[in-house]
Amino acid sequence: MTLKEINAMHLGLSAAGRVAMRPASLAAMGLTGALMLLLPLSAIARDVAVGLRLAPPYVQATANGILGIEHDIIAAALAERGHRLVPKLYPFARLVMTFNQNEAIDAAAPVIASLPVKGTLSASYLTYHNIGLSLANATVRADQIADLSRPSIVAFQNARVLLGPEFAAVVAQNPMYREEANQQNQVRVLFNARTDLIIGERRILQYFIANPEPDVDTKLPVREHLLFTPINYSVVFRDPALAQDFNEGLAAIKASGLYDAILQKY
Repeated sequence: MTLKEINAMHLGLSAAGRVAMRPASLAAMGLTGALMLLLPLSAIARDVAVGLRLAPPYVQATANGILGIEHDIIAAALAERGHRLVPKLYPFARLVMTFNQNEAIDAAAPVIASLPVKGTLSASYLTYHNIGLSLANATVRADQIADLSRPSIVAFQNARVLLGPEFAAVVAQNPMYREEANQQNQVRVLFNARTDLIIGERRILQYFIANPEPDVDTKLPVREHLLFTPINYSVVFRDPALAQDFNEGLAAIKASGLYDAILQKY
């Protein structure tokens, strides 16, 4: 299923939900409208189109629509202020550019301040732990970033930008370094011994190892290489008031325990 088809399916599911939640009478609608006029603009509930990218278990397409850790945290934080998340899926490499150029997209995630985003960054809502992963029986030396100029490496898309200038400088010297948009392919080439090392977020790699393609045997033991500092990601919002609403909602779901419950669910 293409990203366009997934977006269309989710929009259909959301529309059905809106029909079910219509006010029971014109009188109720009138009262709702009157109350909304008394609220500040930032407190008025709205649908918020958020650009995301597929990366299980953070964002994944299911028969029930788009779900995942990242999706659910953003949805819950927005819901605390009465807003409804409308996810829009894009390739990770085009996420920031699409947000910057398409005013129909209200927000995008995950982003960090070093990316060229044009908007208001939220508080950090999620921490990613990027690691190197090699087969345990392989003779790969990757104890520090300086070691990455030699082995064959398949990293996640935009790794050069997100993992810092030292990493970018070292892998620029490595002709056997490449980036892969489909992280399931990273796991495939590692377990088929077609690369020495893969680099990605720990939960994402663990997900694809636990849910491999039919012809990929992921039972071989692996070794983690802890080379990178954690990255704290934010949501970028076009409207500063929405960013404030999100921050308040995020604080609320952390205080209530819902945030931790979402992490544990996946």
